[in-house]
Amino acid sequence: MITLFQFPPAFNVPNISPFCLKLETFLRLAGLEYHVQHVMDPRKGPKGKLPFIKVDGEVIADSEVIIQALQRRYALDLDAGLDARGRGWAVAITRLCDQHLAPLLVYFRWIDGPGWKQVAPVLLRGIPAPLRPLLGALVRRKIRGQLAGVGLMAHSRDELLEFAQRDLEALDGLLGDVPFFGGAQPCSADAAAYGILANLILSTLETPLNHMAREYERLVAYCERMQQRVWS
Repeated sequence: MITLFQFPPAFNVPNISPFCLKLETFLRLAGLEYHVQHVMDPRKGPKGKLPFIKVDGEVIADSEVIIQALQRRYALDLDAGLDARGRGWAVAITRLCDQHLAPLLVYFRWIDGPGWKQVAPVLLRGIPAPLRPLLGALVRRKIRGQLAGVGLMAHSRDELLEFAQRDLEALDGLLGDVPFFGGAQPCSADAAAYGILANLILSTLETPLNHMAREYERLVAYCERMQQRVWS
C-alpha cells in the first residue's frame, strides 16, 4: 500500500499544493491504491517539501520523481496511447505547469498582499496565535528567496501576470477542443495540468491569477471534466 504524505484539502480543492494534487490525480488515473496522511509542515519531507510517499518501506520525494518511480515499479504508462510527438508534448506541458505556472501561483498566494491575507489564516492555523506573524514573515522571506532564485522577483507584478497569461493561453491552445491533454483519454500531462488549473479555477481564492484563469472557458470546462472523471 502506498502512503501519500501531503497537505490537507482547502479552498474547495482536494489539495492546496499543485504538486500534491498532481500526484494524487496521477494515483487515481493509474488506479493505484493508497491512503493519505496529512502533514502541514513540509520540512518533514525528506527533501524539505511535500508531497512524498512511503511504499514497501521506501520513502520517495518530489511529485515527478515519485511518478516515474511508481510507473517503473508497477509497469504503468499513462502515455502509452501517445506517439513520440504526443509524449514530447506531455513532457512540455508538465514542465510549463510545474516549473513556470506553479511558481507564479506561489507568488500570488504568498508574496502578493491580497493573496497572503487569504491564505495566511488557513495555512498558519495550527500555529499559536502569538507566533503567527513571526512565522509568516519567515516563511514569506524563504519563499521570496526561492522565487528570486528562479528569476521571478526581478519582475513587476504586472509582468508576472503577463507571463501567467501567456502560460494560460498556451495551455488553452494545446488543449484545443479535445477532452484532455492526452486526447480522448488523460495522459501524464493531465495530472500536472489539473494540479495547477484546479488550484486556479476551482479554488475559492480570489487573486488576480485566479480571476485570469477563470476567463478561459475551455480550461474551466476541462477542470470540471477532470473533477467529474477523477474526483467524483
